[in-house]
Amino acid sequence: MKTSKGVILIEKHKFATSNEILSLFKRKLCIKKAGLMGILDPLATGVLPIVFGEATKFIPYIQNDKKKYEIKSKLGVFSECGDYESDPIIYENEKKIISKLDDENIKNTLETFIGEYMQIPPMFSSTKHNGKPLYSYARKNINIERKPKRRTIYDLQLRSFKNDILDISVICSSGTYIRTLIQDISEKWQLHSCLYELHRSQVEPFSNFETIPIDKLTTDNYQKNVISIPAMLNKLSEKICNAEEIDKLYCGLPIKQYISNIDETLCLIMDMKNICHGVGIYKKNYLYPKRLMKR
Repeated sequence: MKTSKGVILIEKHKFATSNEILSLFKRKLCIKKAGLMGILDPLATGVLPIVFGEATKFIPYIQNDKKKYEIKSKLGVFSECGDYESDPIIYENEKKIISKLDDENIKNTLETFIGEYMQIPPMFSSTKHNGKPLYSYARKNINIERKPKRRTIYDLQLRSFKNDILDISVICSSGTYIRTLIQDISEKWQLHSCLYELHRSQVEPFSNFETIPIDKLTTDNYQKNVISIPAMLNKLSEKICNAEEIDKLYCGLPIKQYISNIDETLCLIMDMKNICHGVGIYKKNYLYPKRLMKR
């Protein structure tokens, strides 16, 4: 394979788990090392970034705080897992409240969520407790006390509201549970809610790249869908080094720099031929290797 490292954005289809997509990806491209950058629930669709090859070394340096979702939730309905993976309970007595909701009321409520948002992770989630995901306790009907996590809602817009289906879009920080968000929103109206449809349309920093369905991905066409390591780390500044400096960095030695006010700042190490060699870190007046590619 000509390109054995980078990121490919898979357009995830409904009813498949993210790990099933990852396994199929590895089999189709005969790749051993690959990982997900933010999983999607089985009923969700949309952008699923898969990092593979040596690019997996640099996942911790990807600045991917923002994600965009289009959400449909059904009001007056509740399920244990927060979506239609489990049988929902219908609250007939809430229909009167729903009938009185209007666009202005909804927009005003949505505005109150923009900014810092403290969210309690749902029991049916992959958040860990004593090394085990919360869903493993939930399946045994064990409830774990959870502390709120700080999240950020950058934008929250009403798309439509028809009958009991609320259609909104959100740009939020990584780690935000959408199922919990819609429940917190509907609670402001004293309503239950259940996730009906979820589509992830953007993942930072890959908003300008195309996705491809897993069934269309082949060993013949995958290369044109690969996002390179420099593009994946495009928020880091680049430091161009000569051959001698590159050799020193691979030996674990720092190189002298005459740049001020960049202490503890990460950068992308490039050579004179525009080849990426990894990530470095500035410490005082020196550049040290942080994580390098294989040579």
